Amino acid sequence: MIDQKPTAYEEAILNIGAVTRVTGIPIATMHAWERRYGFPRSSARTPGGHRLYSQKDVTQLRCVKAQIERGVSARQAVTAVQNMESGGCLPLGQVFETSRSVNPSPASPAFHVQLTEALFRHDLARADQLIGEMLAIYSPEEITLNVIGPALAELGDAWAEGRIKVSDEHLASNYLRQRLLMWMVTGPRPRETSPIVLACAPDEWHEGSLLMLGVLLRRQGWPVAYLGQNVPFTDLATFVQQVQPGAVVLVGMCAEPARLLVDWPHWITQTAGRPLVTYGGRAFVVQPELQGLVPGTYLGDTIQEGVDSLEELLGKYKS
Repeated sequence: MIDQKPTAYEEAILNIGAVTRVTGIPIATMHAWERRYGFPRSSARTPGGHRLYSQKDVTQLRCVKAQIERGVSARQAVTAVQNMESGGCLPLGQVFETSRSVNPSPASPAFHVQLTEALFRHDLARADQLIGEMLAIYSPEEITLNVIGPALAELGDAWAEGRIKVSDEHLASNYLRQRLLMWMVTGPRPRETSPIVLACAPDEWHEGSLLMLGVLLRRQGWPVAYLGQNVPFTDLATFVQQVQPGAVVLVGMCAEPARLLVDWPHWITQTAGRPLVTYGGRAFVVQPELQGLVPGTYLGDTIQEGVDSLEELLGKYKS
C-alpha cells in the first residue's frame, strides 16, 4: 500500500505557540483538552519533541472555540467536531464566526448533500441526526442559509428533472419547512416594535425563501407575522390595516405571481411611507426587468441581502 502524502491543509507545520496565537486558545487549555478528550492530537513532532499542528487542526480548534462561546460544553463541542470530521463534514476553510457573514462551506461531502440524500431515501431519522450534528457546530441561521437553502434548491431541481416523485419532494420539503418554522418561533425575545409581515404573492406557492427570510429576521430579534403561501391582496390589505406592521415583504418566485405584485398599491394604503412595502424572490433575479415594474423597495438578489436591506431601511425610518 502506498501512503498518501498529506495535503497542505493536513501538513503539520505549526508549533503550539503559533496555533494559540491564531486561535486565541491558551496553551494550557489545549493541553487540558488533549489529556481529557484526546483533542487536539498533534500529528507530528519536531526533532526536539515539540508538538506540530496542521491547518486542519486549527480549523477544528476554531470550531470548538466557537461552540464553547455559544454556551456548549467543551466535551460536547469536541465530540461534535470529531464526529463531523470522521463523517467528512468538517469545513475545510473559514469557520463561521457570525451569522451576518455566512459563506458556503466547502466541506466534502457537504452537509446539504448528505441531508438531501437522506431525505431522498425517506430516512428522517438520519436527517434528524445530521441536523443535530450541525446544531452542535453552527447556528440555525448558518444552517438555514448554507444547508437548508441548497437542499431546497436541489429538491426542486430533482423534481423538475423527474429524478424524484411529487410525494418524495413533498415529504422532504415539508420536513425542512417544519425545521424552519420551529426556528422562526423559537427565536430570541422579539424587539418591542411593529412586526414585519411576510407574504407570498397571490398564486405563489413556493415559500421556501420566505421561510428562510423569516428565520433570519426572527433570529435577529425582529417580530415576524408570517402569512406564507398564496396571500390574496384583499386578505393582505385587511391584515395590514389591523396589525399596522412596520414593513411588508412580498415574495414572487415565479414570473406570473411576481407580475401580480404590480397591483399591491391598489390594496395597501400607506401613510407617510408606512408600512414600508418591499419585495423580492427568484423571479426578480432571473428577470431583472420585473424590478422596474413593481412599486416599493427591492430587497436584493439573496436572502442575506434582504435581511440587511430591511434592517437598514427600518433603522433609517426610526432615526
